[in-house]
Amino acid sequence: MAPIVNLIFGRAPEGAEEAFARVSEYLLEQWQNPSDILSVLMLLGPDIVQRSVAQLAGRVVTPCAFSFGWVAYSASALVSSFGDGRLMPDADIDETLVIGAKSGHCRSTKSWILGRLLRDFNDAVDQEMSKEVAHVPPQSSDAISTTGKGSPAQESPTIPARSAEHRPWEALRVTVFEFDDSSAIPGHGTPTLDWVWLLGPVTILIQIGIALIPFILHDCWDILLISVAGNFLAVLSGSLPQWSKEKWACPKNGGSTVTITQGNGSRTAMVIVGKKGVGPDLEVLARGTRTHAASRLTRVATCTLALLWVLLLVTVAGMKRNSWYLMGVGIIGSAHNIIAAGAKRSPAALGLHLKQLGEPISDSSVAAVLKKVEEQYEFVGSSLLDVFYPGGFRVKNDAEIEFWEEAIQKRKRPNEYGILINLG
Repeated sequence: MAPIVNLIFGRAPEGAEEAFARVSEYLLEQWQNPSDILSVLMLLGPDIVQRSVAQLAGRVVTPCAFSFGWVAYSASALVSSFGDGRLMPDADIDETLVIGAKSGHCRSTKSWILGRLLRDFNDAVDQEMSKEVAHVPPQSSDAISTTGKGSPAQESPTIPARSAEHRPWEALRVTVFEFDDSSAIPGHGTPTLDWVWLLGPVTILIQIGIALIPFILHDCWDILLISVAGNFLAVLSGSLPQWSKEKWACPKNGGSTVTITQGNGSRTAMVIVGKKGVGPDLEVLARGTRTHAASRLTRVATCTLALLWVLLLVTVAGMKRNSWYLMGVGIIGSAHNIIAAGAKRSPAALGLHLKQLGEPISDSSVAAVLKKVEEQYEFVGSSLLDVFYPGGFRVKNDAEIEFWEEAIQKRKRPNEYGILINLG
């Protein structure tokens, strides 16, 4: 109780001032030169590094900046190269579906490219839809009327009157694209340069500039050495040919027409019209059946890079002065990787060079949208019936019944895939 009483009455216990001075000195030294924590920070955030490289890979050089997390990532890349052989991460958007228009096959894909394509497209459409009128669910008294023959007809849900500030409510929007075959594009599977890619070289130059400060002021060249070596290893790690092979594990001489969507409950869908000899085969890309296993070069490179990253970590752990400069280099590199990993990009920057065909197709009911799509692009609308109506598609209007029966009969006719065999 004595120390507590002394503290209450303002009398410091014996040795308290010395203990306080020791703690203050330790904290001051740590904040002046936080070298110990740097080696720990080098192990944080490997997932961000992997996604950043996945976003930027595709050209000969991948400008991914040196940051915290590279040491841990190099170890996981080494394990992957000798395990499943994959460097690319899975798509970070759930239930990305790729539906073949003629075949009707529906594939759930983990392709990073297709997942990011749909994610960024959905975000752009959601921004436009944020200004639409409120949705009014269909009511039996409003949504069903009677035709002249006395049979009920299916109508769109009742929606509020359109105002100058708001767009009409859309149950589903289908946007149609095709691959661009002009000579101006760099080639399908080769991303165009955008601000996300260009931010990499700019970040590296800023990091080198920061590392030059202690070299100029204090003749301290270890931070410059670590920054240059770290960026060299980062660019080398991200520029392995395995990244591009995995990212575009599909033929690039054209494919069939496909729809990319999240299915029932989603309000957006992308239709990419196939063109012979132009663009990647997205159905093959969706399944990833042609993903290349890690080559001998990749395995040797990942082993060597992992060793070099560990040596760099040992060097960082031995730093005794001017640690804040290296901390700044790492923070700037981590900020770049976070931005690159999550940034929204155009399809061309992802390596998919598309051009839109006409205006988006939309309506206040999903059935009406699918009918419009089927009328303009044969087999596309009917291929989406099971996707958007997994419990079964029902219509009440005689004209609608006739239209969809004819569309389904067309799907059953022999085509280039052969004759449809009913396995049910």
